[in-house]
Amino acid sequence: MIRKNDVYSGEYSDTLNSIMEQQEKYLPELKYFLDSEYSWANSKTRTMQKPAVVILGTGVPEELVMAAGIEPYWLIGGSLGSVAWSDDIVPRDTDPVSRSILGYIHQPKGTDFSESLFVIPLTSDSMRKIAYQLKSEGRKICVVDIPPNRDDSRSVEKWQRQMLDMVETISAHTKRRITKDSVIAAALRVSGARLALTDFMNVSRERSDIISETARLLVQDSYYRNNNLYEWTYHVQMLTENIRAMTKRYANAGKNRPNVIIMGSPIVFPNYKIPTLVHDVGLTLIDAIDCSVLKNTLIHEKLYLNGSCEWMIKNIAQRWYAKDASSAFVRNNALFDHVSHLVKTRNIEGVVYHVLKGQIEYDFELERFETLFAKYDIPVFRLETDYQYQDIEQLRIRLEAFSEMLTQNRYKEVRKAK
Repeated sequence: MIRKNDVYSGEYSDTLNSIMEQQEKYLPELKYFLDSEYSWANSKTRTMQKPAVVILGTGVPEELVMAAGIEPYWLIGGSLGSVAWSDDIVPRDTDPVSRSILGYIHQPKGTDFSESLFVIPLTSDSMRKIAYQLKSEGRKICVVDIPPNRDDSRSVEKWQRQMLDMVETISAHTKRRITKDSVIAAALRVSGARLALTDFMNVSRERSDIISETARLLVQDSYYRNNNLYEWTYHVQMLTENIRAMTKRYANAGKNRPNVIIMGSPIVFPNYKIPTLVHDVGLTLIDAIDCSVLKNTLIHEKLYLNGSCEWMIKNIAQRWYAKDASSAFVRNNALFDHVSHLVKTRNIEGVVYHVLKGQIEYDFELERFETLFAKYDIPVFRLETDYQYQDIEQLRIRLEAFSEMLTQNRYKEVRKAK
């Protein structure tokens, strides 16, 4: 078992231990990902860090940040422990992701952000408030305003201009010149990582008997907790090959559990309350569909990385904007089209629509998705929660009823087939 150092690292320890308890088969390759998360949370590690560029959320193309020769430091929320550090900064009703991010920045005796440049994509009103808060504190910020209407012909041009400005700001801050070669190298490095992650997700899907659903999510999340993307990609490939080999040796023992996906507010480590409950009530979580899901399909082929440095930056920016599935858009058509494809190609028997309190932007999309799923007779279960754990038993009762309904639907389909 992992020992606890403080409230924050203890929260990570609890989730890591829970993942290890759910993992029935031994996968030695998982140790790298467990260690990555624990190292991130460790108090000694945090105090030693002094990041140059910090990205809040996942709403900018990281390859353009990496072109400056640095690994971005991601802050994406997920921790109830860091929420407590923001109690004196923001109102209690602020959404937990924003509170978690702000709390982490203001943690007592933690990571040194005094010289950091904060890149802040404005995906919601809360992110605007965070940008204002950090600017009022005298922090160095680079705000990226995501054009909310992709149908507007000027949106792509506006986004491209902002990406050029962001790259220039990062270059000036780090004092590292961004060149054509550095953009190509970063684009290929990120593409390799995305290909490895996509292969892992495809191989491990519906094989909870080999790798648990929460361990699968952990591997995804660790992308944002590593400081060496080449090393991370290698370990994902090694894990994937082992799982691929094991799928040939073992019959699928998890097929009797109904398949569900989670949508809505992103599930971020260490707050795995919902996927853990989904597992506990007898469901198989085959995918968590969130705002970053489409970027894994954005692969930069070397053949197309040509032209001037500015042209490549604009090209990467344009392709990213088309794949962006964040909550910034008035109509999230990219995500809707992706999910429409999934319901036709994957065995989805139910949807858990997860909304964190205060993130009302996800509720605006719910009706359209409910209509889509109704066409395929896929039940949708909406739940609203936060990072607290007091509502676990209430959620468990409701999810158990949802699981029972999906199981009964399976029996009905079997009888129809006969």
